[in-house]
Amino acid sequence: MKNKRITHSKSFRSIKAISPIFATLILIAIAVIAGIVVYMFTSGTLATMTQGGITGQEKAAIQGASAGSGQVTIYAMYVSGGNPITINGALINDANGTTVSGTVPANTVLPTTGALTTIVVTASLSSGHTYTCILTTPKGGSFVSPSFIAP
Repeated sequence: MKNKRITHSKSFRSIKAISPIFATLILIAIAVIAGIVVYMFTSGTLATMTQGGITGQEKAAIQGASAGSGQVTIYAMYVSGGNPITINGALINDANGTTVSGTVPANTVLPTTGALTTIVVTASLSSGHTYTCILTTPKGGSFVSPSFIAP
């Protein structure tokens, strides 16, 4: 018996793969989409969109701020989040970024009704300087006031 050599028919040779350029474009698109998903996950966007992130749960707006002698009055209101927002701290920054400590009354709460709430922060400010106030919550939320000038 003779050794028979197996030969491929021409039908196999006529099948062509996709172009290398097209394959490269598909791989680049997959890499870009994967990169966007990883970025959104690590930046918290996906957690916020699915209500898993803390920032997505607490939303408040500071409508205004004014300074008096030894105190700053902040006008804030609840926007959304389901539960009332408890304010537990205040940071007051001057125009140079220097932080001045501020004291907030205990159990200051922004009610879910959306009513404008007055929060008085005790702080010693320098006359004529510009400041901003950042209200903080126990869940990690922070809300920044518009700038104001100490009298």
